[in-house]
This record gives sequence, C-alpha cells and structure tokens, in this order.
Amino acid sequence: MNSVKSIQHVSDLGTYRCVSGKRLQNVRIGFETYGTLNADKSNAILVCHYFSGNARAAGPADDVHELPGWWDKLIGPGKALDTDRYFIVSSNTLANLNACDGYSVTTGPASENPETGAAWGMDFPLVTVEDFVRVQKRLLEHLGIERLVAVAGPSGGSVQAIQWSVEYPEMVPRVIAVISPGLYIHPYAAAMMELWTRPIIADPAWNRGDYYTANPPREGLAQALALVNLASLSYEVVGEFGYGPAEEGKHPAESLQHQFIADATLDGIARARAETLDANSFLYMVHAYKLYDVRPRLHKSRARYLFIPSATDMVFPPHLSATAVDDLRAAGLDAELSMLNVSGGHLDGLMQIDRAAAGIRQFLDS
Repeated sequence: MNSVKSIQHVSDLGTYRCVSGKRLQNVRIGFETYGTLNADKSNAILVCHYFSGNARAAGPADDVHELPGWWDKLIGPGKALDTDRYFIVSSNTLANLNACDGYSVTTGPASENPETGAAWGMDFPLVTVEDFVRVQKRLLEHLGIERLVAVAGPSGGSVQAIQWSVEYPEMVPRVIAVISPGLYIHPYAAAMMELWTRPIIADPAWNRGDYYTANPPREGLAQALALVNLASLSYEVVGEFGYGPAEEGKHPAESLQHQFIADATLDGIARARAETLDANSFLYMVHAYKLYDVRPRLHKSRARYLFIPSATDMVFPPHLSATAVDDLRAAGLDAELSMLNVSGGHLDGLMQIDRAAAGIRQFLDS
C-alpha cells in the first residue's frame, strides 16, 4: 500500500496560558494532515506522537527524511487509519524534542523568549500533558474541527490520547492507546525516566540549560538517549547485535576502552539522534510525563478505549495496560485489550503496529 504525501504546516496560535499560570506568547506548532476533511468536518482522527517523535506520523523516506513516518504502516489509503475515509491530524507538542532538526516547528526551551530575544532555556514555563492537549485543541479549532472520530498514539502519544478523553470528553468517543503506561505514570516508570535525565544534567556543557550560544550538551544527551533506546528494545533484539568486540583486534578483555558490538551500536544510534534533539526539551518532556495521572478525572470520560500493549515491552509492560482496562471497566467505561505478540519490545508499537491493523479497523467501525 502507498504512503501518503508528508507536508508540514505551521499554526500560529497566539498567546497561551499554561496550566502553571505562566503565559507563552507567539506559540507556533508544526502539524501534518493526511486525507481530506469532509464537508461536515466529522471524519477527523488526531494522532499524537511518542516521547521523542514529531508530527511526521506518515509519509515515505525522501530527501528530507531518512525514514518513513513513524506510523506510516498504519496511516494511508487502505490502511487501518484509512486516508480515503479519515482526515488524520498529527501535531508537535510544546517542548518537542526535535527542535534542532531543521524541520520540526515547536515552541519550547529552544525557542526565542520574546521578552529577552534569547532562547528560553530553563526559563521556559513548566508544561504538562494537559498543556499539550489544550494546544492541540486550539489547533483543531483553527481547522474547524469540533468532534473527533478517535484520538490515537503510541507511548507518550497514548498518554496524550487518554488525557484528551478527560479534558474534552464531548469531542472524544474513542481512544487507541498503544504501548501505554495506562491511566498514570507508575512510580517505577517515573524513576526510570528521571534516571534518563541525569547524564544531561551531569554534562558540564548543559550549564544549567544555558547553552544555546555555546556548545550544546551532546555527550550527556547521547548517553540519555542510549538509556532510552536500551529500555525500548527487548533482550532478543539487543542480542541480535552480537556479543563480539565492536572493532576487530580490540577485544574488551584487553582494555576498558574497547567496546562490545551492542554497546557501540546503541552508542552510535544515540549519538546520531543527539545531533537533532534539544537537551532542555528532553528534560521538560520527562517532567511533563512524570506528572501524568488522569484517575481523579476519569468520571468525566465518555470514551471507549482500545489498549494495544507489546508483550515484550520493558518500558511500559503489558500489565499496565491490563490494569488500565480493569480500572476503566470498574468506572463503567468500555475498554478492551489487544496484545501485540511480538519480540522487539517497546518499539514494536511503532515497528510492528501493522499487526494490530485489523483490530484497530474493527474498533473504529464499531
């Protein structure tokens, strides 16, 4: 099946008041759309990106993008999120990590503070998942969309999708939550994410977040991303990297400086990504997700929920989705679980999502 064309649009959303009470001026958010919005604007699905993702949910690899969109297997003509039927909207969040990739448009710590003319850095207001959702709501208002068919997303995107169901229940009849933490961030997951931030803060180049006119903390960010990548992969996948030395003639038994293949592979992937991500935005994104908990507001939801965990996920293990389904049912809501029986870990919510296509189609049609 063909990919859809990927074009980024930018929405100027003016002034936004954060949950913290702080105001952001000149909020600009990049977004992409796939398919055609029908006459009564009733066929829209909002797709929310994962922790380090961006608005490019679909589209083929091209001169600008080395890889296809992260849910390209799911979005397009004849696919589960069928662009012949649905109008798909995917937007960047506030503080999107990809602020330095030359493509993604976001308002975050790397953006200019209009009061100083310099980058916000750590003066940027704290943001929450509620803020992400409220900015997305404003974007949908600009598009004239008052009700959605569904909100869907993997990992951090599932967090946004579930938040939507309690923030704007009148707009959201369905939620598709893939590789999700459930209805709140478990203390184990929160502690794990906190550890991801430590290499950035320990990097002298971070300089308390004031690095935009100097060298950014790429070493710390690369180490942080290596931790994220390792957690996101299964034993089986990392085992396929191999156990031998990374370089011929440099066996780890001979020196502490000699790496195993798995170490070097994870290190290389992380260093490449660190070139295009923003370290401060990483810290803000972690903090936003650590604050996530919809349980006190669950009574507001009117949605039906489909949870799709990965059987080998070590970031958000499948029992978290199962617990969420039980809690939703106990609250009188319709919820179901469809397991991705795959071996790749957390990232299979992206790489193997086509295996869930039939269940997603059925859920949208029901």
